[in-house]
Amino acid sequence: MSDGVFTGHYESIAVGDMTQTIGRTLTEADVVNYANVTGCWFPVHTDKEFAASTQFDGRVVQGTYLIGLAEGLLFQNRESSIRANAGISDVTFHQPVYIDDTVHYTAKVVDKTVQDDVHGIVTMTICCHNQRDETVLEFDNRYLVARPSEEADTHE
Repeated sequence: MSDGVFTGHYESIAVGDMTQTIGRTLTEADVVNYANVTGCWFPVHTDKEFAASTQFDGRVVQGTYLIGLAEGLLFQNRESSIRANAGISDVTFHQPVYIDDTVHYTAKVVDKTVQDDVHGIVTMTICCHNQRDETVLEFDNRYLVARPSEEADTHE
């Protein structure tokens, strides 16, 4: 799956398939823009003086931003057989990510389940790593993925 996650249909995805993204350096603009969009101005992310007085010794990037960024880097606006996000679970934040850290993601298919004639569920474990290749975040994401239709099968 090195050319992109879910570029084929459900049947072409195998448990054990893996992919890795490019790196992305997180900026103050990322933190501020995310706070603007969500309305969440929690001070550990947006108040330099407050954040310096916490156990983090500075502002940290929003965890929910990191989860969303995973999809952007993994799928990069490519055509995909994903039809919906079917759920995120087991989210674990191992350590903070700071402004100017560079992150990348790895993703591994850990389960597949046929849902019906049209869709299957594919579960991936997604890990976010910092510039020292330390795992800072991991979670499981389930995707509703299209299966090839009989019509498509007859024309291939």
